[in-house]
Amino acid sequence: MKRVVVLVAVFVAGYATAQEENHLKGALEPEEGSANPIEELSQKVASLALEVQVYPNPSQGQVSVEGEEGATITIYSGEGTYVGTWLIGPSGRTDISDLPSGTFLCAVNKGDYRTMKRIVVL
Repeated sequence: MKRVVVLVAVFVAGYATAQEENHLKGALEPEEGSANPIEELSQKVASLALEVQVYPNPSQGQVSVEGEEGATITIYSGEGTYVGTWLIGPSGRTDISDLPSGTFLCAVNKGDYRTMKRIVVL
């Protein structure tokens, strides 16, 4: 009786190992010299982000956004309510004044490029 139990345990362990090997056979092996598909996707996503600085953060009401000329800045409240849209001018900087106290989400867009920043106004 003990031998049967041992054989069944060995068979089940061998079956699980075979299942894992079959599962891994379907995985794509990257070609030599090519990057990992996850790394490639990460690089594409990173390249679509805009370089934007929001300062001072937290602020007392005067917030400056520095980025590419022609980008639009859309501000939403912490509850998701639309606050307003601003355009970054030729100086590459815009001031967002008179925001009430709270936490805001700043979406900066230019063409296919986009980035999000959080702003805290005290």
